[in-house]
Amino acid sequence: MYGAMRLRSNQNKNTEVFSVHGMQPPSDSSGGSKTSVALGSLNIPPRPALLMALQREVRKDEPDFRKIGHLLRRDAGMAGSLLKTANSAFYGAPRHVATLEDAITLVGMDQFSALMTGLITRRVLAQGAMMMARFWDVSEKRSAGMGYLARQTRCIAPELAYSFGLFCDIGIPLLKAHFATYAQTLSVANHGSERFTRVEDERHGLNHTLAGAVLADTWGIAAEVVEAIRLHHSVEALHDANIPLTVRRLIAANLLVDRAIQEFRGDSGHAGDSYSEWGVACAPAIVTLGLTPQGAEALCSELKERFAQPVLN
Repeated sequence: MYGAMRLRSNQNKNTEVFSVHGMQPPSDSSGGSKTSVALGSLNIPPRPALLMALQREVRKDEPDFRKIGHLLRRDAGMAGSLLKTANSAFYGAPRHVATLEDAITLVGMDQFSALMTGLITRRVLAQGAMMMARFWDVSEKRSAGMGYLARQTRCIAPELAYSFGLFCDIGIPLLKAHFATYAQTLSVANHGSERFTRVEDERHGLNHTLAGAVLADTWGIAAEVVEAIRLHHSVEALHDANIPLTVRRLIAANLLVDRAIQEFRGDSGHAGDSYSEWGVACAPAIVTLGLTPQGAEALCSELKERFAQPVLN
């Protein structure tokens, strides 16, 4: 795969080393990679045991529903969250979903795996220095919105879209927990005129796209999603035919979903802003998704309507 990220863990030194095809990280004056140093010191949480067990079972040729149910019933809160999600407006179930088996049947095994990954991720990461209420609210809407957009356009597998929506900005809480001044960086990046990742690189030698891609790779997320996470602030990727179409479609869908989230939350712009990813890349994003401008507008309106309804806890 073009640009595939190859990550190797060095458990003795508790570091993560990355190598990206065709990409050179910023270097310091001594010639070493600032990004490698910063990434090497970042605390990447290990993949949770429940997630590992579920992934192992779901990826079998014939998953055992009873074993999956047994795993989930060990955690009543997790099982309840799955049922609430299956009954949300984004799935439009024709009747109330009352059992775990019904929930899995409704959403499908692949989407079930993506949903459980999301629930486990929030359980593990949304605490302490990484408890950012606004971030998790947006992440919740983005993952649900990406899944909805995938089902409507039928150009991306919904489980890939959902996983991408969940993990695309997951590097933000990681960096906030690691860098004492990252809250100020967020303010500068959100209100400034420079590209978000450029501000992060300048202030910390590392940006959230790389940190998020490392976490996603470590947690066994699909390679296409890992690559899309790494590139999702690179609007130039939409013009690069060498990048797999699935990756480009994930990036394009995220631009549309992110626009809908910003408009829904009423924070779609700040005085003095001059850089807007949707403004720069809306045309290639619409083409990549196989939409018309009118179709994109309609989907944006539908997303905002659904954001007004409960999705997840």
